[in-house]
Amino acid sequence: MEYVTTDPEIDGLGAMLADLVRANIAAHPERAKLLENVSGTINVKAIDAGVAVGLEFAANRFNVFAKPFRRAGLEIITDSGTLMELTAVPLWKGQPDVRTPEGRTVLRKMVRRDLRIKGAVAHPMLLNRLQRLLSAV
Repeated sequence: MEYVTTDPEIDGLGAMLADLVRANIAAHPERAKLLENVSGTINVKAIDAGVAVGLEFAANRFNVFAKPFRRAGLEIITDSGTLMELTAVPLWKGQPDVRTPEGRTVLRKMVRRDLRIKGAVAHPMLLNRLQRLLSAV
């Protein structure tokens, strides 16, 4: 079963995120369960590159769109380097593990507002599942 679908117009950031999720599910097939019983939309904006994509959990799939949603449950805004760093951060209970140097770096970036996650309080399960799907660790 294909768990990740992409918009035909996708490029750059969207293609990278789709490929990362595909690779992580292939390497860890149990992660496909993260797509079950969850729905929601996420916008990811790489401010340094001036690009944004829309991600959607729906019908046991992870959909990647070339354009962001008008209104998304979550919005992640940061630079492209930080987006890549997030994939290598060890997780603890689905969140960046602040007991590790990488986890503390993420926390510092959030405090300095170099990494903003809007909607995290309202949609913690959605954020948790996204982090676990994107984690290459």
